[in-house]
Amino acid sequence: MAEISVVIPTKDRVQHLRRTLPIFLAQPEVAEVVIVIDGCSDGTLDYVKSVAAADKRLRYVDNVVNKGLPYSRNRGIELVTCDYAFTGEDDLEVTENFFAILLDHMRNTGADIISGRNIFRSERESAAEAIARTDRINGPSVNRRTLTVHTGIRTPGDQEQPLLPAPMLARTDMFRKIRYDDQYRGNAYREESDFQLSAREIGCKLVYCPHAMTFNVQPENDRGGVHATWGLKRATWTLRNDWRFVHKHRQLVAREFDAGNLYAHMATFAIRLTVNDILLPKLIAAKRKFFPKPWFHGVEL
Repeated sequence: MAEISVVIPTKDRVQHLRRTLPIFLAQPEVAEVVIVIDGCSDGTLDYVKSVAAADKRLRYVDNVVNKGLPYSRNRGIELVTCDYAFTGEDDLEVTENFFAILLDHMRNTGADIISGRNIFRSERESAAEAIARTDRINGPSVNRRTLTVHTGIRTPGDQEQPLLPAPMLARTDMFRKIRYDDQYRGNAYREESDFQLSAREIGCKLVYCPHAMTFNVQPENDRGGVHATWGLKRATWTLRNDWRFVHKHRQLVAREFDAGNLYAHMATFAIRLTVNDILLPKLIAAKRKFFPKPWFHGVEL
């Protein structure tokens, strides 16, 4: 039954890994988990060593210094031994029968790459609350104007689409053929979307499966992983990576999306980024400083 290798890059998020790693290892379809330690200094290596000593399904490699998310994903993929690989994350919680459902739907739809419903859940939310919140999302699963995907949206059934949530299942040789572009640096924004459009450009079928569900748990003030880059520095890398993405795939973007003129797209993107990543966090921080208790009928800003 076990036929999947899970690859998990991680950087200074051992508190997440302690929670998620046992969940992956409990899945019957998972034959091995490969951890790529990307320059950690928080005790991750010691923890992974202790688990690997007790469970031979866990393997690991240490980059020693930070090499970035795309590099780490590629390095992990090169080490796996199963026919299928899954791009896991150190804060990703998979639900019961997740891989069984995903494998079944992958074969039934003829997908080359498949992703499940990926819900971002605040640490203040329960799973039920997060599901109920995302169930209210309306509209298409892919925003073809902003080139983004609603990762947790509930769709009527499996559907082919050009962009998917980042946790993906595919044959290992597919990952090795396409590879992640390690020029997406800093916060690695767009590295998974780049992989997906690269797959699309060679004729791969990408399928979104709402029947298999995962949660990304988001604590407040997270400074591990890609969140180690924040504020203006994070915004700068996001802007650089987005330009690389739209320019690299400009022919496919023009054919399958509604982004319009790339320079106009980048100008709009920069404005939205400034508001969401710089101004809004400062507003929320100021609100919590001067009004620490929830207000406006108990609704937190």
